[in-house]
Amino acid sequence: MTTGHSIDRDRLRAGVVECPLCERQIPEPVAHAVVYGAVDPVTADNAEAVECPVCDGVTFVAD
Repeated sequence: MTTGHSIDRDRLRAGVVECPLCERQIPEPVAHAVVYGAVDPVTADNAEAVECPVCDGVTFVAD
């Protein structure tokens, strides 16, 4: 469940993410996932945030 301005990690794993800022669905959300630090590859399990390709907003991932 998305709460406030965060994205639920389970929804990220499922690939069904809606940007809480612009309310549009993010296609292939893991492709837009961000990790702050040196991690390769970026996955739904280690993502810290997701960048929206529509509004360029960044939303943190919550467990």
